[in-house]
Amino acid sequence: MTRKSQSNKKEKSLAENVLIITLIASLMGTFIYSFFKQEQQLTQVGFNTLARNFSSKVTAIRAQWFMDKQPNMVRVREHASDNLINTVSQFISVNSKGWVDYLDDRQNCQKVWFAVMGNELTFMNTPIVVVEIKNAQKRIKNICRYSLVSGESFDYQLASGKVTEVKVTR
Repeated sequence: MTRKSQSNKKEKSLAENVLIITLIASLMGTFIYSFFKQEQQLTQVGFNTLARNFSSKVTAIRAQWFMDKQPNMVRVREHASDNLINTVSQFISVNSKGWVDYLDDRQNCQKVWFAVMGNELTFMNTPIVVVEIKNAQKRIKNICRYSLVSGESFDYQLASGKVTEVKVTR
């Protein structure tokens, strides 16, 4: 009888283990499905926030340009991340209207991004593609387009400083 009870216990524990593994696998499957279902929406919301942050920084640089009596280069001071005593200065090129612009430089839009955002052209480990849209009419200035490979993009108009809302192109 002892052998039979041990056999029953092994069968119960085996059945319990199979049930637990099946339950965990189904929960993991549900989580992964939900994550991938929401990933595009998370990317869109995050990139929209990035565009707003870009716009705010461009506006702050222009405000500094007004306070500094409209020079060609604006000196922006930022506190070092480790303490409030040390500051880091950066000189940013602006056009005659005070908007960030590296005036006909070959990598104008990349330089604008680095000056404004201060980091690499990546978002959530995805590269940001930079395209400078040149206009044949000289009265309309060029536009910098920052976009993700998933289709989200926003534009920065060099002449007016306007940053467009994020557009999604599929």
